Amino acid sequence: MFNKLATSVAFGLLSIATAHAFDPLVIERAKSLGECEHCDFVSADLKGVDLKGIKLDESNFTGADLSAAAIDDCGACNFTGANLTGAQMDGASLDEAIFDTADMRSAHCSGAYIHHAKFVGANLSGADMRKVNVEKGNFSQANLTNANFSGAKLKYANLGGAVLRGTNFSFADLSATDLGSLDLEGANFRGATFNGTLLRDAKLKGADLRQSRFHSVSIYDTATNRLGESFDPVRCADLQEAGALFDATTKCGK
Repeated sequence: MFNKLATSVAFGLLSIATAHAFDPLVIERAKSLGECEHCDFVSADLKGVDLKGIKLDESNFTGADLSAAAIDDCGACNFTGANLTGAQMDGASLDEAIFDTADMRSAHCSGAYIHHAKFVGANLSGADMRKVNVEKGNFSQANLTNANFSGAKLKYANLGGAVLRGTNFSFADLSATDLGSLDLEGANFRGATFNGTLLRDAKLKGADLRQSRFHSVSIYDTATNRLGESFDPVRCADLQEAGALFDATTKCGK
């Protein structure tokens, strides 16, 4: 009687443990149909899986292992807490995706469309983000150490509390981005566009601002609830005082 009871309990626990196990046939079916929208990949082991050519919009990859996996179409997908180290997402459509707390170290996202995506608390150290369109992206508290955002579109992005040491923003559009109070030491902003960008109290020592362009600063008028503009650019003297690297090619106010 005891053995039967123990076996029954053990079987019940196994059933609970495997109730949400990932079925690899889901991938085969998706490849055959070319789509798997709203699919459940929670905590799935997808290491190195090639998901290119599959429309995965609004699928859930929370906690999944996607290290070295390949994805090219996953709008509004949920990658919260997922392992995306070394993932291949060059040129992918990932608009409005959620990457909060995801591990994206050395991920390849060059040329991807990631407009309005969330990267709160994510680790993108060493990630290739060249020429990405991540306008209105939320990178608050994210680790962007040594990530490459060269030529990226970051207009209206939220970088509050992000770690930007050694990040490459050369020739990126940082218009209307709030960089206030951030440590930008050693970051590369060569040729970047600062139009309405907030740099108040940012640590700029050693930041490369050569060839960068500083335009009008957008301000919010609480009286009219409208955006206004001040056409006084950041002064070169302010950059010098902050210890930034700049020269005659830097378009700053005298």
